[in-house]
Amino acid sequence: MVRKIVLAAAAGLLLAAGVAAGGGAFAEPTPPPDPASIPPPVFDFDTDPAKAVVARVKFDSRTQAHVESTKVTTSRARGHSGEPSILRLRLTDVDGAEIEQINAWSPLWRLDGGPNGSKAVRSSGTGNFIVPFSPALAAMTVTDVRLNQQVVTVDLAAPIRTFCAANPADPDCKESDLAVTAVEPAAPLFGVLGQPITVTVASTVANHGPDGPSDARVRQEVSAAAGLTIADGAPVTTDVPVAVGTPQRLTRTYTVTCTQPGTVNLTATTRVAPKLPSVVDAQSANDVRSATLGVTCAVPATVNVKPGSADNVVNLNPGVLPVGVLTTAAGEYGNPVAIDATTIDWSTLRLGSPSRILAGLGARETHGKIHPEDVEELDERTRDGDTDAMLHFDPKADGLAVGDTSACVYGRLRVAGAMVAFYGCDRVTVRP
Repeated sequence: MVRKIVLAAAAGLLLAAGVAAGGGAFAEPTPPPDPASIPPPVFDFDTDPAKAVVARVKFDSRTQAHVESTKVTTSRARGHSGEPSILRLRLTDVDGAEIEQINAWSPLWRLDGGPNGSKAVRSSGTGNFIVPFSPALAAMTVTDVRLNQQVVTVDLAAPIRTFCAANPADPDCKESDLAVTAVEPAAPLFGVLGQPITVTVASTVANHGPDGPSDARVRQEVSAAAGLTIADGAPVTTDVPVAVGTPQRLTRTYTVTCTQPGTVNLTATTRVAPKLPSVVDAQSANDVRSATLGVTCAVPATVNVKPGSADNVVNLNPGVLPVGVLTTAAGEYGNPVAIDATTIDWSTLRLGSPSRILAGLGARETHGKIHPEDVEELDERTRDGDTDAMLHFDPKADGLAVGDTSACVYGRLRVAGAMVAFYGCDRVTVRP
């Protein structure tokens, strides 16, 4: 149904408003029609809205204009029907979806009150575009129909937001205290340099009322200090309805890669705001929440299970399993960071399958120390003259199980003067 809109302008002109379709300019603009050939609008005083949004727009030419002011008015305005297609107004909601399109009069078309109505086209002019109030209304685009050129876009969300903040009891407005109540980032026990891991961030938003449900616009973002890269870290905005007393939980995953050893902080931030400008959230202090997670970045290490043995058969029987951690230069065995295995802190060591190590489990070093010696390299024959670390574990003690194909060592050693995590694995065959 075509809505009645209102003409209003400075110097006695009241301009109609409505919805406009955007478009590009023609190469050679079509001259305006003879003003005398355009019938004047027919005013309607009975079907106009009781509440409207008014945008005062200054036209510097047919193709250039700027907004002077916007406001919501509760005064009834004159409406008119049978508008000529001089301007077209396009009303859209907060998602950019079209609500309505309506033809409108132009403040450049001068009315003199004579029998033929319009008489001339002015080079500039100011008019008030008045559109019916709607809680979903967000923007109005004004297009010159004959030139098929967009002239100006007007933000209507701001005056609606201002009006509802001052009049929360208005039937077209809602009052909802939206809040971010939790931000919970989680990561694996550690990541290895150059190997991506998945970080999960769970955010909870709530509506403390009094009105609801209200659509909430939730923005989740992450940032990291030097030493971490985030492959898919662009902020993400999600719209969710939030009823009073029924929080919503949103979970997002990120691919994160360690680029330097140590503990590197990742910060997750979540913000919430009403989606509609007609929803008032007076408590802004709880609209944003952040949480910081320390991601442990481990250096890769070269591990040799049962040095000197090519088959690496591990029997789950009484006894200890010898495991060597090799001292390596940067680039050796593809390791990006040089490792001095003699700096290993034996009390931090664990041996186990990858899943058990990531779960914080694994067998401890049996002898309570490391044994510095020149351990066989991975060819099981060569000794390169470096002082490595020989370790001993009971594989049954929370470490390995039949079916495991990898035995991994996790712990801490000194790199560039700091104690950092290290991790390395070797293939094994586990037997009862």
